[in-house]
Amino acid sequence: MKIQIVDASVAIKWFLPEKNSEASLAILKAIENNPTEFAVPELFFNEMLSVFCRLCRSGKEIVDNVHLLEELGLQRIGNGSELLGCAAKLAFDYKLSGYDAIYAACAQLMRGVWITADERAHAKISYMKISRLP
Repeated sequence: MKIQIVDASVAIKWFLPEKNSEASLAILKAIENNPTEFAVPELFFNEMLSVFCRLCRSGKEIVDNVHLLEELGLQRIGNGSELLGCAAKLAFDYKLSGYDAIYAACAQLMRGVWITADERAHAKISYMKISRLP
């Protein structure tokens, strides 16, 4: 099985379910059953923290939510020069945001797939077969 890179756009639906979030919740169940098949760039935790800071009612709730994410056991991918170089090329070539390019670069370098709820970002690189929607 290919390693699956989980985007924050998918993970936020674990905390704030919305219409059509069943697929995102199914990904959470899959992570709970086999976390070694899933990874995130370190950026993921920064993005999730930013969302929690806007939406949570207390500092404790923010910390608790971040802790829940950490407990999932997702592999973490650091920002090395290879990842950043690959992301820069993807961002430039495919007009991805720097954030999206980090996720796409993780998928490309790990020969995996980036799971994103961002349909526009996915469409930009869909032919590369390194991204999918939940």
